[in-house]
Amino acid sequence: AATGSGAEAMKVLLAIPHVFAPKKGSLYSSQTEAKRTLKQEALLESTIGNLNRHRHRHWIHASLGKNQQVVNRELSSPDGVELTIQLFTPPGASLADALPEDPGLERVDPDVSDYTQVPMVASRHLLEQADDYDLVGYIEDDLLLSDPEFFAKILYLDLYSDGRYAFLPHRCEHIPAKGDVILSGDPDGGRPDLFWDTGETLTIPWPLGDRRFYRATNPHSGCYFLSRRQALAVKDFWVQKNWRPDWNLSGPLEQACSGMLLPVMRVMKPVPEHYRFLMVRHQDNLWERHRFEAPKASTSG
Repeated sequence: AATGSGAEAMKVLLAIPHVFAPKKGSLYSSQTEAKRTLKQEALLESTIGNLNRHRHRHWIHASLGKNQQVVNRELSSPDGVELTIQLFTPPGASLADALPEDPGLERVDPDVSDYTQVPMVASRHLLEQADDYDLVGYIEDDLLLSDPEFFAKILYLDLYSDGRYAFLPHRCEHIPAKGDVILSGDPDGGRPDLFWDTGETLTIPWPLGDRRFYRATNPHSGCYFLSRRQALAVKDFWVQKNWRPDWNLSGPLEQACSGMLLPVMRVMKPVPEHYRFLMVRHQDNLWERHRFEAPKASTSG
């Protein structure tokens, strides 16, 4: 169901796995005590922030008349979506208690003692509910969907392809005084040993110019988004497999995300020069772990 005048609102379900359980020496933000405040703020934005950015309700400064007060007046936009977020978080290892209540936010106990299983629980439950929504998405607990037309773009891209392609955004951080950095880039030379590293590209028409996508060598973006037909195809595959993979990616976050798609879908990302078309904000500073590559020497002269 598309949004717009006279059209039924798009129904969207997002599943977010969230665990905060500090461990000494861990490189994961979810296991680093020093990042507690950062993770708390990121969780607020990925839940309440995403809800308020994409729902119908918004506000406008309105004057009550000449020489009268200006108030914040509530309005409703048909461009919003009916968004529900399910937060899968174990009560004993969570920062969710500090979140405000919101009718669009549901807290779900994953009921597992092994916290590494929380991402897969969230991903599976999401797919099992796909028939009730126009679009479903799995996102890690530190992602902000800042593009107000993000969900409409996902359905648009599916409409202009044949259902076999999963379009993933680039996950980006901002380097102060320098610009955006795309995380999860591809290795130089590719990985011909991986069955999905085929070099396939796809061009999708867009009013401001065609947008190009490539079959990503590194398929991880910390999220995925699927139309109903795509999600049901992925779910049917895993039901037949009894939700047991033949192989696993590098970790539980990767496996619950792109690992669920790779056996079924062709995972596509925008070519780097078109990253702004489909991107999400990663609320961390992973870029600080890596050095800046030295500028290439000029060949002129």
